[in-house]
Amino acid sequence: MFGMRHHTPGREDHYAQAAKRFSLDAKMLRCRAAVHVENKDDIVFWGQIFRYFCPKERFHFLSVSRNENGKMTSGVTQCLKYYRYLSPVFFICIDSDYRYLQQEKGINVHHFIFQTYTYSIENHYCFSGELDEICSRVTKEQNNLFDFRKFLSDYSRIIYDLFIWHLYFLNSDPTCFPKYSFNQYINAAACKPAPSIRDNGKHSLDELRRKVEGRVRHFHREYPSADLEFIREKYGKLGLMPETTYLFVRGHNVYDMVSCILKEVCKVLLKNAKDRKNTAEAIAGLYREKGSVDTELKQRIKYGSYDAIKLIEKDINHFFGRQDENTDS
Repeated sequence: MFGMRHHTPGREDHYAQAAKRFSLDAKMLRCRAAVHVENKDDIVFWGQIFRYFCPKERFHFLSVSRNENGKMTSGVTQCLKYYRYLSPVFFICIDSDYRYLQQEKGINVHHFIFQTYTYSIENHYCFSGELDEICSRVTKEQNNLFDFRKFLSDYSRIIYDLFIWHLYFLNSDPTCFPKYSFNQYINAAACKPAPSIRDNGKHSLDELRRKVEGRVRHFHREYPSADLEFIREKYGKLGLMPETTYLFVRGHNVYDMVSCILKEVCKVLLKNAKDRKNTAEAIAGLYREKGSVDTELKQRIKYGSYDAIKLIEKDINHFFGRQDENTDS
């Protein structure tokens, strides 16, 4: 399972010994557990998650480890190679990708695996309910230019039907409309050097809608007997709805789009600031420190505000033996 099926005894011994060593390292560092994540960026996300929910605990994070050939390796495949050797003192945190939607067997906290429940950590950073606050923190101005909630809801509704077709084919014929092909359709034109935020990104969304609807019509013609209602109901029970699609598709696509729009909104807010001196310098500063918006995006998570973050909280409560009065047991 998960890359372990064809392990030789030597390979298995390598990962068993490594897991034991990581656990001992954590104990020596007086940490609650060692935690293997996919890469360095994931340490930022999972680090703040555990600091928020477990403020009294310390964790020893690893973003790379040696594979069976001795090479330092990162990524989800490397994390899952430890599957048989995970424990309360050595566990992994991974992006769900489609694992949560597909209800992949063994990917759960009962097997010492935490997952994002969104496609990746980047989807969490793009939760629509937090984006106005990011504008305010970056510019010290109130965002009255762009409705991020409406934009991401509209964006999600536009790509929802195509995503349903993509999930349908993943179950019936994965080669017909693979992930790479689907991802080519979900890039809104808003992510350009000078993205248009007029009319709440209407031009970009209209362009996206034309592209997506053409592909959806094609699939309806070619596969008239496809049972899409079953797919909608199946994944709807897991939280995939027309307005939440942006949380379940490839996170980097959504993040790049949101980051572009945020930077443009911040630039216009600074230009329009009538009561601010040295507005030009403030704008220059925004671009001098290009990471300012991205830093803010990655520093704030809207805890308790949407299903995916609530599921992570529930996993943590279960894992560390706490009662959660707000969720079903």
